[in-house]
Amino acid sequence: MISIKDRATSFLMSRIGKTARVINLARIGNFLLEIHLQLPQALPERSTQHLKCEVAPYTYRDYTVANWDTAKQTATLIVDCGHEGVGSSWALNLQPGDEVYYAGPGGGFHQPSDAQYLVCIGDASATGHFHSLYLRKAAAQQFYCFLQLEDPATRQLLQMPVQPLSNNGHYLTDLHEWLYHYDFPTGNTTYYVAGNQQMVIQVRKSLRQQGKQVKAQGFWG
Repeated sequence: MISIKDRATSFLMSRIGKTARVINLARIGNFLLEIHLQLPQALPERSTQHLKCEVAPYTYRDYTVANWDTAKQTATLIVDCGHEGVGSSWALNLQPGDEVYYAGPGGGFHQPSDAQYLVCIGDASATGHFHSLYLRKAAAQQFYCFLQLEDPATRQLLQMPVQPLSNNGHYLTDLHEWLYHYDFPTGNTTYYVAGNQQMVIQVRKSLRQQGKQVKAQGFWG
């Protein structure tokens, strides 16, 4: 049954929605899908903004723009297809030339801070979110990205360096070991946490108990 919220979103999309075209797609490992879209209008030069895409009738998902090419007016989305869902099914069935109905951009709440160290923590669904931050950091800033990934040998996603965490219940142990190893200065480090809501809540609580500056955003539950 279609909810009132879904009907309202559908009505809003009918008023402000735009149509993009799929240029090409590429698999990154087993579960990440890189989607390149030709957009009809430019996006602001801003990190972590998202597009609200129609993935099924009356069904929408937000995907962060991992990269924006101003000259070509193309947006890159990184979709985590490692869990079942209507969004994953939609992404896996896309073909070059397909149209994508979307609204936006929206979001963009996370921007690089002035801290010397930017530390990102999340699961695979946060890859695009963190990549957009990485592209907009200052040259002198140190960037670290800890991600739950299926392949423990992964050290780079697109241009972004990553440190993989266990893709199971032991990821917090892995994370704390790495944070202890690097010993980031509390007063000069900003932590960005994104992905599964329960994971975000758990990591944010742990970091804040240690007096760390945290910017958090949950995507799914």
